[in-house]
Amino acid sequence: MKIVFNDATELTVQSAEIRPDGGLLIKTISASEEDLKTMFSDQTKTKKMVVKERESTVATYENYTELEGIMKYTAGILGVVLHKVGKSQLERIDALEVTTDDIVLMMADLIAGGEQNENTAVPD
Repeated sequence: MKIVFNDATELTVQSAEIRPDGGLLIKTISASEEDLKTMFSDQTKTKKMVVKERESTVATYENYTELEGIMKYTAGILGVVLHKVGKSQLERIDALEVTTDDIVLMMADLIAGGEQNENTAVPD
């Protein structure tokens, strides 16, 4: 599997996936930590990344240009975490919490409304 960057350079990777927090995690053993830092700090290069396996496009990631960090895993695997340009992680979490609260309130209204309708239903 490989990633083709916006500038047509390539990097062999083991995986590329979106994490629950919205970050893009790329795992590789093909480059040093310093090379990865240089590569993924280049916002022009990471503006668009296409993941290919056997020349078929598996996924396309656009605007993941904010490098969060590089993690070290066992067996020499390095993980690069990128985020999309825009809101910070805390702002995204706050927005999700508000959305979750709204959904819980809507569900409570639906449940309460359903019970009220059953109790006030007129028999045939």
